[in-house]
Amino acid sequence: MPLFTQLSSQHICDQIESASKYIILAAPGVSVEVAKALLSARQRLGGSAIQVVVDVSAQVARLGYGSHAAVALLQQQGVVVRHQKGMRIGIFICDDFGWSFASFPALVEADPCVESEAYNAVALTEAQVMMLRAELPPVKNHQTEVSAFEYPVVGSEPVEEEHLNNVTNALKIAPPQPFDLARQTQVYAALIQFVELKFEGFSIQNRRIQLPKTLPLITSKDKALKQRVNASLKILDKFDKPKVLSEVSDRLDDLRLAYLVPAGRAGRVILKSKLRDFESELSAIEDTLDKCKAALRIELQEALDQVVNAIAPDLARAALEEPPPQFRGLFPLTEEFAGIYVRGELSKVFPTAESLVKEMKIHKFYKDVTYETLKNKEFKEKIMQGIPRSVLDGALLQEDVAAQSALKK
Repeated sequence: MPLFTQLSSQHICDQIESASKYIILAAPGVSVEVAKALLSARQRLGGSAIQVVVDVSAQVARLGYGSHAAVALLQQQGVVVRHQKGMRIGIFICDDFGWSFASFPALVEADPCVESEAYNAVALTEAQVMMLRAELPPVKNHQTEVSAFEYPVVGSEPVEEEHLNNVTNALKIAPPQPFDLARQTQVYAALIQFVELKFEGFSIQNRRIQLPKTLPLITSKDKALKQRVNASLKILDKFDKPKVLSEVSDRLDDLRLAYLVPAGRAGRVILKSKLRDFESELSAIEDTLDKCKAALRIELQEALDQVVNAIAPDLARAALEEPPPQFRGLFPLTEEFAGIYVRGELSKVFPTAESLVKEMKIHKFYKDVTYETLKNKEFKEKIMQGIPRSVLDGALLQEDVAAQSALKK
């Protein structure tokens, strides 16, 4: 018998069906198929001839080492399942033969033993089987006691019903992901990432400034005063948008065209291999924007100050002629304090250059591919159309997706 071999769930089921003495299975988890085979063997060999040791936890079920439903099924049918926290290696002993094997977490990888010659097990010698049995739960069949070890190192305690119920409830609240889609997600996530890129530019022309009701312009009957104030407020409407901002917008459009691949309604994606280049170019654009904002901050503040300086004297005179309640009740009714009052009220409604410039920014958001995304047929089609075939082949995308989809739960 070769030492390196395969031990898939189907192989384990075949060995269980041919067992005539006893079966010991210690592993991270157990599949429903193996659980059913164990139940069938239990009828032939007796309950004491079968021992099952697994890590009964929500993490094992979510990783796909086994099915929690299989553990529940064994418990319901009277098979004593033993718990070994953190169990990640597999030991399978059937009659006088034994294997040490590695389980495959279905969240990460489909069982390669299903469709390939991949090795995941090593056959054990007779001496190794005896040594392992000394540390595993005892077994006995109808005719004879096979093992007298009553205090095993591994799987010393049966699974309590309360613990089983806690895990069941935890999986109802946070269930495992569909493993086939989760594996495909990892393949796509290694190649691409979602990017959302937006630019909030210059919008001062759309910023309407309304004088507060605490100033007397609204009630003033002086039409000439109103015209002068309204004309001064329109100075901001004539503030030209800097050409540099148009250049920033154009460079961002070019950046999107170069690096971001449309993926339908899901958004745009970028090759992860191009992220560094993308970030480098984007950083240069952001530097240009920062320099523009620094210069614009000065120009804007000068324009805002010009508006305030133009309307404050007229408003101060109006305040003296028809004192608003807040002015009459809190300030001396003099020209000096009328000016102080008016400028204080204007400061409450006028933006600062800093606040206007602060709104100008490039928004960048990264988001990973999720298995929900892969449910969208349009997404896959757009990726295949938008990314060159040579790149997809070089990343082994189609080959890996096909392989990761091989085992569907």
